[in-house]
Amino acid sequence: MESSQLSEDVPVPEPAQTSSHATASSDKPSQPVLLLIAVSGLLFAGWYAWVNQVYFLAAWHNRSLATMTPQPLFNVQGLMLPKQEIVNARIPKDGIPALTTPDFIQITQATFMKPGDRVAGVCLEGEARAYPLKILDWHEVVNDQIGDTPFIVTYCPLSDSLAVYNAQGTGGKIEFGISGYLYNSNQLLYDRTGSGKTDGLWSQMMSQAICGPRVQETLMHLPVQLTDWQDWKQRYPDTKVLSQETGFPFEYQAGAYTEYLKDESLMFEVNVHDHRLPNKTPLLGIWAGGQKRAYPVTAYQHLTEVTEWEEELAGKKFTLAYHPDAKSLRVVKSDAGLSWMYALWFAWYAFYPDTELHPESAYAVAVVAEKPEIKILAD
Repeated sequence: MESSQLSEDVPVPEPAQTSSHATASSDKPSQPVLLLIAVSGLLFAGWYAWVNQVYFLAAWHNRSLATMTPQPLFNVQGLMLPKQEIVNARIPKDGIPALTTPDFIQITQATFMKPGDRVAGVCLEGEARAYPLKILDWHEVVNDQIGDTPFIVTYCPLSDSLAVYNAQGTGGKIEFGISGYLYNSNQLLYDRTGSGKTDGLWSQMMSQAICGPRVQETLMHLPVQLTDWQDWKQRYPDTKVLSQETGFPFEYQAGAYTEYLKDESLMFEVNVHDHRLPNKTPLLGIWAGGQKRAYPVTAYQHLTEVTEWEEELAGKKFTLAYHPDAKSLRVVKSDAGLSWMYALWFAWYAFYPDTELHPESAYAVAVVAEKPEIKILAD
């Protein structure tokens, strides 16, 4: 197929003549302001063009997108999942830029935060840190460290899933980046501590490597909370906050996926659905050993005061707390061997169809719907 031809040159009109007596407007922006706007625009345009380079190239050469998409180097040896179910989200490797050891600010400096802003809260070695989701929407991964503990904050906006892992795995140090691939509408991460040819893929929801040199290695979960800024800063007044100064030209003013989270539609399909709950019901998923249990946040919306209660799973005791103003559910304390993460119901069930749903009396028997026939973008 011949490449598309450029259109003929269009005559450019002469600029309008201006009277020599015209004077500059008093409210004309100053040159430094104009320069700052121009530089910011160029930085954003450069980043946007790089992330979407395959689309521009495909249009320029009049070729299909599939033939233009670069194939990132991942080690898929020992792949645990059906290849045809791994979806190419059409985002280049590292097109969503993970953060590594970013800057933090004091609570008094976090003037960009609003009381209802959602945050991922981490408290390790006596230090509390808040990771605003309106920043994580654009980065999804923060490779961080507090004291002697390296850890990774992971957030997938498509499944609203949040988990924190110890970055010191059984196979060595881990540093995650975004692969640009999905499984069950959930991010596949890659370990970028090795060379491009040895980067294995890891599933956030499965908490393990699905291929590569460390295939089947599981990640160690660390405590995390998903709540709002007002609740977090009241309980942790000395908290530090992830800074907006990330080195990337993003506007972190509002959640990029706010509208997506309001309806039932999915951007990418999953293998199976259970209609006992709406797709995007937020929940706290807890497991111990082989047992898994989902606690939908909406099951406790009748509570009007902060409430704590005791639970047990596979012999592990733990305390949960519900905060009605923040509409948040959290683990207050637990026995060793208990793990948890946050997710939406459709994603949790797609990965763990044998899950318990608590409280059981509030829900009918599972109503399962298989995935409709769709074209899988696996290449």
